[in-house]
Order: sequence, then structure tokens, then C-alpha cells
Amino acid sequence: MASEISLSGLTLEPQEATEVSQAVFEAAYAIPALADAHDVRTGIQMKTQIPLFGQLGILGKKSSGCTPSAGGVISTTEKYWDPQLIDFRLTHCQGDLSQLFKLWKRSRVALNTWEDVDNEMMNFIADRAIEATAETILRISSFGDSTGKLVADGGVITAGTTIAYFTMLDGLWKQIFTAVTAGDLTAKYAITENSGVSYVAQLALASDRALNVLRELYTKIDPRVFAMTGLVFEMTRSLFSNWQDYMETQSINFTLDRTEAGSTKWTYRGIPIVVRDDWDRNIRAYEDNGTTYNLPHRALLSPIGNIPVGTSDVESFNQFDAFYDKVTKSHYTDMAFYLDVKEIEEYAISVAF
Repeated sequence: MASEISLSGLTLEPQEATEVSQAVFEAAYAIPALADAHDVRTGIQMKTQIPLFGQLGILGKKSSGCTPSAGGVISTTEKYWDPQLIDFRLTHCQGDLSQLFKLWKRSRVALNTWEDVDNEMMNFIADRAIEATAETILRISSFGDSTGKLVADGGVITAGTTIAYFTMLDGLWKQIFTAVTAGDLTAKYAITENSGVSYVAQLALASDRALNVLRELYTKIDPRVFAMTGLVFEMTRSLFSNWQDYMETQSINFTLDRTEAGSTKWTYRGIPIVVRDDWDRNIRAYEDNGTTYNLPHRALLSPIGNIPVGTSDVESFNQFDAFYDKVTKSHYTDMAFYLDVKEIEEYAISVAF
């Protein structure tokens, strides 16, 4: 039936959201607490020596008179902290937002249009900045590569990526790969599927692959680590999901330890498992050559004190400088922090990739 009222002369548009409660905000990524994956050491701003002292060699022979047999020598080596200053700035100009955007309030006074910004909106920007800082720290500490290159230049970093987001320092995986190549780190298990010629082939893990990874990491590592505190497994989500699938399929009972906060903590042979969702995200986003990912399944076993993150102060990971500039009519949010990461003693880590 036709209507007696013609609406052809009106512009009809969907109604914009006018309250924050009507909006849906993308959930932050699951980010493991930095302290779960690394020992965090503070007060580091410049190149600082890390002296390493070895053990005495074999001692004790049958006595042959008044002169005891000669002893050994304690060897020493060194590494250095070399934290880099990392920063970023977020810029917001209220005048760039369309007048039709009604989610946050605007000033009714024209001259205050730029400076008078809804506190709820600025809090939202600040929260996102802190989340992004956590993601940045995890990305750099794991995947930083001072000599990194794009795929087109013979490297592994995804085409179109700004290379400067990775080349400020050597992250944990670059140090691990270097140690393996040099023969310094021999406790290594090769994950066959990482060599697949396509995404599908790489992601088709054998049903018991993760279980074998955990066993190999456990059996190949130097037994001295079992007397150290902070020993953890760390693995990609892909391996962790594979391990869960296997355990469920085999109907094997496995231990779930309940923490004080009521969350579930996974262990293997009594050692906590830290699931590194951030490894999966970064590999798939930034180490993709268009056909395959660069080693999408990875894991390690080490005391967190052996893979520490160094910084001047942890407060900078969660604080920012927010200010308004009358000349540019913009609100700025600045964040900065010092960062470095070290794989200290090769014997105290076993890896799989």
C-alpha cells in the first residue's frame, strides 16, 4: 500500500551513537604479565657489564706427598646491558572530529572547542596507550633485530612493515638464533611443521607435537636449572592448543593449579606454562613472506632470571605525559621507556622452533 506522506524530500540517516554505553570497543589482546615471562631489572640506563663466573674444573687426585695437586681456574665472561630509549606520541585534535560524532561531549564555547575535551574520551585514549605500550614492550623484547630486513631484502619481516619498529635492539629470539648458529646453545628441538611450504602445512601439527616439545625441552636442558627459581615453559598459543587437544583426546589427567586469584595456571611436570599469545600475533603479522610464516611454533624452558628485561624504571611502562598545546590546538600523549633484554647463560635454556 502507498502512503499519503511522501518522504522523498527528507534526508534519512541511521542515528549515531550518542552515549559511550552504546559503543563496542575492541578487546585488548591477551597480554602475559611481563614479570611472568621475564625477570624485570631496573636502574639500567647505559651500557652496564654483566659479569659471568664459571665453575672450577675437575679436582682431586690421590695425594703424592707434601704438595697437594693443583686446582683449577674459575673462568669469567661478560655480557652488557645496552638499553635503548623507546618512545611514541599520540596526537588528538578535537577539530578533526566530525561535528556529527556525538559519542563524547564537546564544549559549547567556540574558543574552547580544541582544549575542552571530554575526560572520558581522554581516559579512553590513555588506556589504549598503556595497552599499546605493553604490546610494544613484548614485541621488541621478543622480536627485535638490529640487523632485521624485509622479506624483499632477504629478511623475514613482512613486506610493508616499517623496519624501524624492530631494529632498535636484538630481542630474545634473535639472541637465541645467534647462539644456536654459533653452537653455544645445543639444547634445541626442531619442530618439523615449521618447515612446511604453506600456511596450511605449517599449521597442521602432529597430534603429539606439543607434548614432544615439552618432553624434549625438559630432558635436554642442563639439570642445574631444576634447582633455580622461576623456571617456566613459554610457548606459542599454537603449541599450547595442540597440547590441550592431545591431552583431551588421550583422556590423560593433567594438573590444574589454582592461583589465589581463582584463575587457572597450567603446568607440565610441575613447571608453570606461560602461553605467549603475543608470539603468535607478531609472527603472523610481521614475519610473513606471503606463503609461510617464519617459525610459527616456538617454545623455551628457562628460569626467568636467565632471560631478564632491563629498564631504568618500570613506572615508565605505565605512565605518560599528557598535555595540550595552544599553538597546534592538539592534545598530546607521550610515552617513553628504556628497554633491553638478555639471554644470559646458554646452558640454562632449552628451545624449540
